[in-house]
Amino acid sequence: MNWKPSEARSLAIALTFSGGFVDAYTYIQRGHTLSAGQTGNIIFFASSLANHNVMGMLNRLSTFIAFIIGLSVVGYLHVHMKTHYWRVVCLFPILIICGVIGFLPKSVPNYYIVPALAFGLAMQNASFSKIQGMGYNNAFTTGNLKKSVVAWSAYFFGEDKDQYNAAVNYMLLVIAFAVGAIVSALLQQIMGIRTIWLAIVILGIINVVYSFNLRRQHRVMSQ
Repeated sequence: MNWKPSEARSLAIALTFSGGFVDAYTYIQRGHTLSAGQTGNIIFFASSLANHNVMGMLNRLSTFIAFIIGLSVVGYLHVHMKTHYWRVVCLFPILIICGVIGFLPKSVPNYYIVPALAFGLAMQNASFSKIQGMGYNNAFTTGNLKKSVVAWSAYFFGEDKDQYNAAVNYMLLVIAFAVGAIVSALLQQIMGIRTIWLAIVILGIINVVYSFNLRRQHRVMSQ
């Protein structure tokens, strides 16, 4: 079956690697706040509230709101942009944000930095949400892990051979996220806050390759 370029397995794996890379960066370098994992941020917010940590509450709450706004912006662009390249546009914010943040010292309050990254990751996550026709998340991995285990269980225990492809896809996404986070954490020991600039390289390549594949598909379809 021919999948849409936006649903390619290689694209989903690369985006999920990038999601893990950026999330590890914000947690380690920018105040132990997750840019994409809002479940964790709710827990961190509750902990800050219980400890009367106003700045901690502000960091998590602003990140949570920024993520929601990012998702909403994608919904708006999807409806109003009359072009097949709307997903390309949706990746530009995270590219720009990563470039700017690499210049900002740790003295800059995290409630300016992490929400911006959360906004960009939300746009990335909402604009690329399927792998070979199946829903997935490229900015966090709990859902992917669940789907992988459920699919493997159906494949082995229920003898549902149709679940094999889903099981492999989701397993690869979980691995990609973990590897992205590990690589980010290791590189931060060398590059510190400027590690985020490597995300620009990753996402830039992703955007160029996706644009090329999209253009090639349209060229084939028009023949």
